[in-house]
Amino acid sequence: MLSNAIKDDHKTIQSIDTKEKIQFLREMTELTNNLYYFDLQRQLWQEYLNMSLKEDNIHGLRQLSKSDAKELNTGYMWGFPKHVIEKRQNTIVHQIQRTINELNQYLIQLNTWTTQCQPPIDPNILSNAINEFVKKGQQRLKQEFDYKKKMLELNLYDHHLINRVYELQPTEEQLHLAKMIWQVTADALKIKEKQEILRKQIFLQQLPVNIDNIIDQSIDHVQPMLSNPLLEKDRRAGLISKYSKTITQYKFDLMTLNLNTFQNIIYGHQQILIGLEEELLKSCNEALKQAIENRQEAMKKRDEIYLKHKLNTFFDEAPATTVSNE
Repeated sequence: MLSNAIKDDHKTIQSIDTKEKIQFLREMTELTNNLYYFDLQRQLWQEYLNMSLKEDNIHGLRQLSKSDAKELNTGYMWGFPKHVIEKRQNTIVHQIQRTINELNQYLIQLNTWTTQCQPPIDPNILSNAINEFVKKGQQRLKQEFDYKKKMLELNLYDHHLINRVYELQPTEEQLHLAKMIWQVTADALKIKEKQEILRKQIFLQQLPVNIDNIIDQSIDHVQPMLSNPLLEKDRRAGLISKYSKTITQYKFDLMTLNLNTFQNIIYGHQQILIGLEEELLKSCNEALKQAIENRQEAMKKRDEIYLKHKLNTFFDEAPATTVSNE
């Protein structure tokens, strides 16, 4: 709440003593929220423009189709025409300016009623509190915008590295080898993603809903037995406790086994890559070999950022069941 952002200034909090003042501050907060949001939009569309200009400045950059991007395991950069970007930027500038003008009117009104308070209060305390409240509320949104901008940069760099391989004019066999190396690398990274998500689920004691439902359905027959009137109350409670502990342990044993399976699959990918890299050493000159490996390393670094973002947001979006050890 806004009152939390004002901290311990009780005099200021007590001055907000009418419905009209509360509504006024809500409207001012909404305008401030819009202003910060429009600025995030401005930054993102500036990044689209920067990306477009960089593409224009990279000599001989080969545009990848959607099917090319899928085959090469890279992001599809559909982009926007320059005139569309500029039109959108002009709209955002207008929205920002209009919001600033409206906020200035609210600041004038804020100065008026704060000076009329007895005793007078500092309007900067309220305006700063609104700013801090909005920035805290938009923290996740800002992180999402920053992530999008970073991925745009990484996608452009990835396309540049792919083009570098094509510029060296590899044979069909060499290009096929490069694609195999990149595909196996991508497959290993996808398994690693599943592994890390599962690892965090185990740490947080959160079970994927689909697994939880399957296990619960498999023991549906237990409930009627526990409801049998011939069971004494204490015996029933003891059996329920044993069932609960056994099921909980089974669920985590299953997830741990899945984790071990993922690790073995990753090991299998690593063994395939060793063989492919030996073949790469034999069949490609140093420049082509380095270009292929550079792109492979960029895939790994790009995936690190993607996975970090995924782990930070996955548990806000994906349904899960918290497992109790009771």
